[in-house]
Order: sequence, then structure tokens, then C-alpha cells
Amino acid sequence: MVDGGFSTRGGVAYVDPGLRSWGQGSQPYRSATWPFARLRVGASGITVSSLFGDFRVTRTNLVSISRIGRIPVLADGVKFVRNDHDEAVIFWAFRAGTVVDELRRRAWTVEGSP
Repeated sequence: MVDGGFSTRGGVAYVDPGLRSWGQGSQPYRSATWPFARLRVGASGITVSSLFGDFRVTRTNLVSISRIGRIPVLADGVKFVRNDHDEAVIFWAFRAGTVVDELRRRAWTVEGSP
């Protein structure tokens, strides 16, 4: 990455942007497990790449970034919502805290996380 970004592998789920928590009855539109997704975080953009293509977030199309838990607790996720896309993307990570730290280090605001 040009700006010295962060990159990690994980899983991905495309969901309704209004989804606030993950639990019984939560169904993604489509999903891929670890290691079939990659998150790349830079100062100017975020990309989640998977079998379904690239989901690119910029500072101009971003609506929100938030933490989301998973039941059973195998992984935590980070949900990305864009203003120009009908679906939100959850990136599932074994170390979601590290992902949040790397996002904040590059001045991305993450809701619902200490």
C-alpha cells in the first residue's frame, strides 16, 4: 500500500445496512469465511476484497464504521456502511480490536468500540 496501510485476512458478510447486532436469525445476503476476504486500510480508503469483488470505502462515501459481535463468539466484526451501496459489509476478524486500532490510527471513526 502506498500510504503504509494495514492489511489482514478474515471473513466477510454482506448484510442489510440497518443491522445493529449479529445473533439468532441474522442472515447475510452472501458471505465468505476466513481466509477468503482481505481488509486493506489506508489513510484515504478502505477496501474489503473477497470472492464477491472489492467493497471500497472512501471518506466521501462513508456513512459509518462500527463494531459488531458474533454469536457464538468465534470472531468479532467491523461493519462498513456506504451511502452509495444497498448492502453493508461486515469484515470478521479474529482480532477485531487490532483492526479498530489500525482504523483509528489512520483517523477513521469507529462507533460502538471503547
